[in-house]
Amino acid sequence: MKWRQIRLDHLGLVLLLMGMASCRSIPRIVILHDSLSMKEHLQLGVAYESQGFWDLAISEYQAALKKGGSLSLIKGNMGNIYYIKKEYLAAEAAYREALRSDSRNAPILNNLANLYLVQKKNLKKAEGLVQKAIALDRSRDRSHQPVYLETLGSIYLAQGDYLAALVSYEKAEELAPQNSPLKSRLKENKEQTKALLKENNTIPKIEEHSGVR
Repeated sequence: MKWRQIRLDHLGLVLLLMGMASCRSIPRIVILHDSLSMKEHLQLGVAYESQGFWDLAISEYQAALKKGGSLSLIKGNMGNIYYIKKEYLAAEAAYREALRSDSRNAPILNNLANLYLVQKKNLKKAEGLVQKAIALDRSRDRSHQPVYLETLGSIYLAQGDYLAALVSYEKAEELAPQNSPLKSRLKENKEQTKALLKENNTIPKIEEHSGVR
């Protein structure tokens, strides 16, 4: 299949893509002379990413980087794409590069921890990463806390520390928005962890366990 070539001015290019957001046959934009700004490349990357056009998104993110875009933000976005594509080595490299630019970026710390978790490797390092994310959470009203605590609980679970996992899930459930998919998932995680505790004849004394070490 041949991609159509379209020549547009800056604003027209971005508006065209946004207007086609619900269409799965987005034409590839061929820039004969790249006069787009960093912000416009970044907008195109986000638009492509939102529609699942991963390679086009990465291309736009790389172009935004060449024009001085935030290394932490853009490499973080690229890491997310590689994660979705299960290109885990590329995802780790992107996340680590993003963190070299901003070591206090809590979402990327959490995402790198999740990457290690899904591969079941470096779990102690993953634990440290997400604990740092929890401490650094800059989100309004610390709204990312339940997500980070869920990650921490899952890391504890993978390490066989069911009591610590249960405590993390309990805390996350308390903070999660009512009637949200996250709250429902946390409730399921909590019940499954309780079952594991019962199978292992462990009586959970939640009040005696800090959960975050």
